[in-house]
Amino acid sequence: MRKVLCLLVSLLCGAAFLLPAQEGNGGLPKDVFYLLPDMASGSVQFRGQPPATGKFNICAVDNTIRYIDKDGTELMVEIDDDMTRVVIGGVTFVPYDGAFLRLYPLSGDVSAAIKRNVLLLTDSKTSGYGMESQTTAVTNIMGMQDGSKYYLFEDNKDVPYRMSETIFLYKGDSVLTLTKKNFQKCFPDSKDAIDAWFSQHKKMDNSNVEAVMALCREWAGQ
Repeated sequence: MRKVLCLLVSLLCGAAFLLPAQEGNGGLPKDVFYLLPDMASGSVQFRGQPPATGKFNICAVDNTIRYIDKDGTELMVEIDDDMTRVVIGGVTFVPYDGAFLRLYPLSGDVSAAIKRNVLLLTDSKTSGYGMESQTTAVTNIMGMQDGSKYYLFEDNKDVPYRMSETIFLYKGDSVLTLTKKNFQKCFPDSKDAIDAWFSQHKKMDNSNVEAVMALCREWAGQ
């Protein structure tokens, strides 16, 4: 069900930024909890239906679209199978595997697509020296409960967290993994350079977002 307020769209220009993988014991930053700094005007687009418009943001913890109702209460919309994309403040997101990927245009119909993974840590074991054990750090992760629970920043801003991001390719309407074949499909003018890179490195690490973005921009001729 679409629980959104229908308002006029006024797209804003949003600056693209990437966050390195991080972990925090001092609390969860707002710019990690949400995919954008603030709510902004945009649209939720559906297959075979008119878009819903309003002011939105996306929560990276539970991957829901957020909006504010007329009483100032933050509400949510879960990912729907008919959603095709969400545009907020000029930034485009596409649903994929239960999450929203943020698109960074590269060339033509090719973009880099970034998925953010945020875990809220509620129980961490420590070693005999009082240091957190890296191998048993997460023993209980706050999760959805039968679809009836969602997260508010104010309720979780002091909770330790672990955040990482992974990168994919996006061409047309398809999400692609980081294989040599897919890179050459996306950047045909750089086939030789892509072949040389994969001959040397064999496999690309999709969690090293900054390094992959640098290669994408190079092969896209940016």
